[in-house]
Amino acid sequence: MIHIEAKNPSYLEKGTDYFILPIYQNQTIHTQEWNELDAVFHQQMSHMLQTGEISDQKGKVTILHTLGQLTATRLVFLGMGEMAELDFISARDAFAKVVQQLKIEASKKSLAILLTEQTNLDVERLTQAVGEAFLLGTYAYEGYRAIPKNKPSFQTVEIVVNEEQEAKAKKGLQMAQAFGTGTNLARTLVNEPGNYLPPHELAQRAIEVAKRYGMSYELLAKDKLEELNMGGVLSVAQGSAELPYVVVVKYQGKEQWEDVIGLIGKGVTFDTGGISIKPVAGMEEMKTDMGGSAAMIGAMEAIGRLQPAVNIMMVIGCVENMPSGTAFKPGDVITTMSGKTVEIITTDAEGRLVLADCITYAKQQGVSCLVDCATLTGGIVVALGHVTTGLMTNNQQLADEMFQAADYCGERLWQLPTFPEYRELNKSHVADLKNSGGRYGHAIIAGVFLQEFAEETPWVHLDIAGTASQSKTTPLGPVGATGAMVRSIAQFLLQRAK
Repeated sequence: MIHIEAKNPSYLEKGTDYFILPIYQNQTIHTQEWNELDAVFHQQMSHMLQTGEISDQKGKVTILHTLGQLTATRLVFLGMGEMAELDFISARDAFAKVVQQLKIEASKKSLAILLTEQTNLDVERLTQAVGEAFLLGTYAYEGYRAIPKNKPSFQTVEIVVNEEQEAKAKKGLQMAQAFGTGTNLARTLVNEPGNYLPPHELAQRAIEVAKRYGMSYELLAKDKLEELNMGGVLSVAQGSAELPYVVVVKYQGKEQWEDVIGLIGKGVTFDTGGISIKPVAGMEEMKTDMGGSAAMIGAMEAIGRLQPAVNIMMVIGCVENMPSGTAFKPGDVITTMSGKTVEIITTDAEGRLVLADCITYAKQQGVSCLVDCATLTGGIVVALGHVTTGLMTNNQQLADEMFQAADYCGERLWQLPTFPEYRELNKSHVADLKNSGGRYGHAIIAGVFLQEFAEETPWVHLDIAGTASQSKTTPLGPVGATGAMVRSIAQFLLQRAK
């Protein structure tokens, strides 16, 4: 558990295992706290900084035993680089590195972090950076081992600030805990095996969040989906023994139910490709194809914790795409909830069919704008790799708001075009649309397919196929799910509340 503590005259006597002191490059005048600590060690800290035994280089960590001179057992010097270059991302990354270095060595130990030095980064943002570094950096998926793996964790983490900064620091930590918890929830959902998280279980996980924060919810089962003519959702699910569900969660932060933001998530809990079956190599990764729904559920977790004055309707389609004698097939023509018909070119372009019905449902419920999130296309991975999420829109103002939120949270976005020529590629000779317009520009073609259902409603599409998971450990998390876009979507919603 991380908590804030205001600095007091006895902070040098703080009983902790590790006392972390951020230091900046080329500081000619040291802080009062540095001078007080240096005096305890007879100016040896300054000497070691001059000789390079203590490094102020960005991300460098130096650990010294206090040898009984302080109540703290060890001093940890964290290099932050040049103060003039300090921003939220560099601060979070630096603290994430100390988390990785200490989480094994200091497992089950107590930590204290001194954040009293004035920097060009507001203490609220600096505290948020520290909180996110610890919450994201200590995440570990527990899985289903017969003998549980030990999960490194700190006993306590205290952030020490000046008394006049305490209120702002607590606000920053509240943001970090909301964003970090929401991101880690999404990570766990994406990491879950498909047999442990089939459609009905994904739906229940969304409902758990709704119940936890007093949000209203509705679970639309197969009979209701048939009544609503949700042909997109039903067609994708018809090859599986797992029944389809659509979950609707409403958060009302305003007195009147108006200006409602629609959050739409793709929840394909396992995607074989259906009759257009995928190659066996890497198919196990298709358990992550519900990453868009996970991102929306994680964002709702953050919103539940922060309780902003905004109205939200989350709609996620939970299905499994399997081949069988009852599966839909290439050449079929299906009718979506909107009434538009779609020729099936490939059953491996199923996510857009699910999203189309969820978008239509949200529109019919009166949302004022739409944000959809999905692991939609391999094409976005080819275009942007595993670093950047693709964005498409029919409303630049809405897109700019999302860019602002992503920049605030340190998540990378890149906008793709929606030129009319791309829409022509989705036209069919036997139906209103076809679900695949070809290989070239695939990520764009999939996005403009969704635009056909958003129509005039302001809409932003986020394709996280490349960013939803990672193949190597980083300071902010292990191999596996990243929780991509949870923080950016939550921040977008917070901005809308202002």
